[in-house]
Parts: sequence; structure tokens; C-alpha cells
Amino acid sequence: MKQFFVVLKFEIGNYLKNKSFLITTFALAIILSGIVIVPTFFMGNNNKKADPEEDNKTKLALLDTHESLGELDDFEHSMPNYDWVNCSDEQELHDAVRKGKAKAGFIILDDNQYQYVVENRSVTDTIQEDFETSMNRNYRMKVLTKMGIDAAEVERLFDTPLESKTVILGKDSAKNYAYTYVLVFIMYIMVIFYGQMIATSVTSEKSNRAIEILVTSTNSDSLIFGKVIAGAIASLLQGGIIIGAGLLSYRFFHDAWNNKLDFLLDVPKNVWAIFIIFGILGYLLYAFLFGMLGALVSKTEDISKSSMPVMMIYIVAFLIAVMGMNMPDSMMMKIASFVPFTSCNSMFIRVAMGTVSKLEVLISAVILGVSCVLTGMLASKIFRFGTLMYGNPIKFRTAVKKIREK
Repeated sequence: MKQFFVVLKFEIGNYLKNKSFLITTFALAIILSGIVIVPTFFMGNNNKKADPEEDNKTKLALLDTHESLGELDDFEHSMPNYDWVNCSDEQELHDAVRKGKAKAGFIILDDNQYQYVVENRSVTDTIQEDFETSMNRNYRMKVLTKMGIDAAEVERLFDTPLESKTVILGKDSAKNYAYTYVLVFIMYIMVIFYGQMIATSVTSEKSNRAIEILVTSTNSDSLIFGKVIAGAIASLLQGGIIIGAGLLSYRFFHDAWNNKLDFLLDVPKNVWAIFIIFGILGYLLYAFLFGMLGALVSKTEDISKSSMPVMMIYIVAFLIAVMGMNMPDSMMMKIASFVPFTSCNSMFIRVAMGTVSKLEVLISAVILGVSCVLTGMLASKIFRFGTLMYGNPIKFRTAVKKIREK
């Protein structure tokens, strides 16, 4: 145990003395705080405008030579978020759109026919949809009036709002989706980034033959567990500082945001607890695998090839988690939440967005914890065998076979 703490202290010291680690940590913390704080100053300035609603209106060009829309003021009233630029001919309308005087334009051909003119149509363009809604309304009003029917009364029937109240007995998946996705992505970065760092550290020591001295003076269990747990502590420290900076900034400035970022930053305590527990266990599982595979190669340039199987496993687990966010209570997610390689993400998603019992969470955590211990024991044996074998890369199957023979 004493050797373990010596290795742990040494490895953590390496992280804390690494300038790139420190610069990245505090730079990202400052950037995230800036993203939360800086926009609030501009929000305050918006309140000083005389007519902010007028400034936010989108300008549209209109050509209605036949006056099919009737009184233009009434039509404009049905589209309050837009300002209109009347044009005398098609060329003038095209020029207004092309020169940026209007975002788009409409040429009215008949009571229910028109042309939509736009320079570049974006995927999120809703202008045409808004216009069609108003034009259909205008057409109904004209037809009903000609038939002698009170158009205003009919319109009131169409516009009668429904009163509803939503009662959510479980989780609001739509509300929780944003922060769940962000935390799953953070977990992805931690596993891939720190896992590669651990593999690189092991391979570098093997490449310069320093590992041979370490293995003869320190048992392999202390070395591999010290390296992996040190990486876990470093990742928690770095992630905690970065995420904590954003959460703390929002806590002080949430009034300025008018709570608009609650969907992203207001994470329940139980979700944080599950994310930390399963995140640490999942990280340890993959970190042991990365460290084990790092010991099977002698050159740092071979790390990417050696660690590719583990990376592919985690990428598949990540994709399952992302797809499962749309159906957190599906059979796929239930099974994935008990498989060690996928449970670190899947069980967290079920807790954040679905329905899961405390017993299921406990069983999944125990399975993942036992898997970490068993993987760590296997990693320590392969670590000792691999670090003493210098030369060509060793296949994982060969290493396991040699260990069984002993």
C-alpha cells in the first residue's frame, strides 16, 4: 500500500507540474465563465433601446399589383414580427432581396398564388411558412365575406386557444436532454483523452527502459493502480474546475439570463451523484484497459494501433448512449445499463431521462465496480509481463496465454 501511495503521489505531481495541463484547465474555465458572463452585459444594453421589438423585426419585400391581399395594414397586423417594403415591380423586389434591404420577398399572383424570392434559403427558414399561414387566413376571410358569413366570428372559432396542463409523473426528457448530452460528451472526452495519456505514459517509460527499474523496485499492482487512479483524480480535478467555473458563474448571473440556461446548467443533485459515481467507475474500467494495452507496445507511435480496439468499444458505447437518449426506457438501454462497457453512460441516461429503480442502479454499480477490480487485476499482470518484454508489439492474446501458463 505504501508503494501505491508513492506512485499515486508521483503521478499526480506530474499532472500538476505539467504546464499544458494547468494552462488548459484554467483557460477553459475562464472561457466557460466568459461565455456565461459576457452576454449579460449586452442583455443589459438591450433594455435601453427605445423600441427593441421594432429593431428585431425582419424586413420583407412585397409586390401585390392586383391588391389580392386587400388592406395591407390588416395583412401586416397578422404578421407582427415582420416589416414590409412595398415594391412597384419584380426587378425592384429582386434588387431589394439581393442587396440585403429585405431578407426575402413575395410576389402575389392571385388570391391563393404567390412566388417566394430569397437570396440564400437556410435550413431553418420559417418565413414562407409564416406567410402562407397569414395568406390562407386572408383568403378564408375574403371567401367567407363573399358568402355572407361573418368572417370575424369564424376566425375567432379558429383562433380559440386550448387550455391545458401537463402533469409529468416521471422525468421531463425534453427538458433534461441538453445537460444529459453535454455530460455524456464530457465523459467521452475524459475517457478518450486521459486513457490515451495513461497509455502514452506507460509506453514512454517502457520505451526509455525506465519501467524496468520501476517494476523491479515496485510491484506491478501499485504501478498500474497508481497511474490509473492518479489519472482519475487529475481528470476529476480538471473537469471539476472547468464545470464548476461555469456553474458558479451562472449562479451569480442567472437573474441576468432570466433563468434561460436552466435547461443546460441546472442539473439535479441526484443526476450529478450518478454521473460522478458511474463516470469514475467507467473511467477506471477504460483507463485500466488503456494502460494494459500501452504496456504491450514499446514505441509511442504504436499506441494508436494498440489502443484502437478499446477506443472502438467506447465509441460504440457512446453511440448507443446518444441513440438511447431518444428512448431511455427501451430494452436496448436497459440491457446496456448492466453491461460494464456501456453502463457508465446508459445507466446515467436512464436516471436523468427515464425510469429506473434504486435496486437497478445499485446492481449496475456493483457489476461495474467488480468489473473494474477484475480488469485492474488482469491489467497489472499484463502490465508486468508487457513492460519487461522490449521489442516488437505483443498481442493481447499472447500476453493472456503466457500469464495462464505461469
